Amino acid sequence: MKRLRETHYTIILCAVFLTCNGRQGPGNIKQEKNCINLDTGQNGFIQLAKTDEPGESLMIYGKVIDGKTTQPIKDASLFLYQTDSSGIYSVLGGPDDQARIRGTVHTNESGCFKIKTILPGDYPGQKNSRHLHYVINAKGYKELKSILFFKGFTTTDITGQGPLSVLDIKKEKNDTWIGKIDIKMEQTASQAQ
Repeated sequence: MKRLRETHYTIILCAVFLTCNGRQGPGNIKQEKNCINLDTGQNGFIQLAKTDEPGESLMIYGKVIDGKTTQPIKDASLFLYQTDSSGIYSVLGGPDDQARIRGTVHTNESGCFKIKTILPGDYPGQKNSRHLHYVINAKGYKELKSILFFKGFTTTDITGQGPLSVLDIKKEKNDTWIGKIDIKMEQTASQAQ
């Protein structure tokens, strides 16, 4: 009986130690996996468009994961850029990747990211071309450049435009469009061995 109490006491101390040190206790795992809860000041969160930027609110969240193992990739760099609600990258002209609405975010320990922005506008004179560009880099992985289109806001014949994703977004009661995507990266040849 004494030995059972000592074992029980040791288990309780370990659980308290791991929880207090921010390590992976059962409650922390569930919270970290829920990327949608990221907020201002937390690693993995970016407010891409200013809060007073005209347009419909858009929130995109998810993970960057290894394409083979599906394990999360921490500290992956996501460079993002988009048009404003009128379809313009920058009133000053210049390259698209120098858009007025742009920024970089790094995934957190669980590979999570969350982007708050506005729904990009159609290019002037075009319909159904709303999209967000992204470039992802992570140590040991090939750079990934792609375009994220939004289901219901794009044409059906976009497959010839290079690597891309079509994200299904839903409008919430608070008038924010929300979508979730997990982005797979491919290891470099030296990492895959």
